[in-house]
Amino acid sequence: MNENTGHLLPIGAHALSADPRLAAAVRDFGSTYGYDYFDDETVGRTLAEHEASLRRVARGGLVWAGSLATAVGIVWLVWAASRKPVDMVVAVAPPAAVLVLALAAFVGVNLQGRRKLRHPFLEGYRHVLAAALAHGAPVTYVPAWLTGRGGAALDVAPLPSYAAPAGGPATGVQATPVAPPPKPAAVEEYERIADHGGWHDEAGGILVVAGAVGVGYAVVEDLPAAYAAVLLIALGIWTWLAGHRLGRRQKELSGEALRYLDELTSAQAAGAPVHELSPPLRKLLDTRL
Repeated sequence: MNENTGHLLPIGAHALSADPRLAAAVRDFGSTYGYDYFDDETVGRTLAEHEASLRRVARGGLVWAGSLATAVGIVWLVWAASRKPVDMVVAVAPPAAVLVLALAAFVGVNLQGRRKLRHPFLEGYRHVLAAALAHGAPVTYVPAWLTGRGGAALDVAPLPSYAAPAGGPATGVQATPVAPPPKPAAVEEYERIADHGGWHDEAGGILVVAGAVGVGYAVVEDLPAAYAAVLLIALGIWTWLAGHRLGRRQKELSGEALRYLDELTSAQAAGAPVHELSPPLRKLLDTRL
């Protein structure tokens, strides 16, 4: 049973079982890949284990070695070229070799990650999610790590294509005795303001510095009109204070949002369908995984 936000599943067993056609497809995937995707506890634990394994690869020694080799190779290359050697090829060959080793390290990390994403359990679970989406079942979220999504928003291991069979019983989740918890007003407010801010410190600092420069110019040049730059200092301080208030409010509301995610986890474990999370809640969930 899911007991914390970290085990909020993309879809629970009750939702997978609600549509007989989807349930049959999930059983077929389980038989093909050798796993029981109706066992929420095992699925949640196994997903967490695979995610942790991928994180170790992405933050492991090979990444650090590749990063260090890249830095050393670039600095060495610039230094060697700046000395204007007689034979440029001989001078830049050693740092170039270091950069090649760095590239090989990063390629090795990428291949390790791809290999882990092709684990039979994950292959089968991607098919389960694809089938659930095709049948209209409530998929709470598709983990970015499960599809290998990077900064370019490209999936290394995307969900496979799946077409729900025509005809048959109605798709979607059937009536369930457990309803998902209502979304509190505080959580809705968090969703509205979660992505706001982040620029107040930089903007406030620029305004204060610009104002200080203006005041300094007024003093040095004896130009009274330039004292108006003090308004920039006041505006910078106001911007800082506004950012501080927003950050404090976001922190207060994030506690409410985390409690709501805990309630969703408990409701899902009890059989309630949990529909797709909003981007701010999904991002908050990622901090708990």
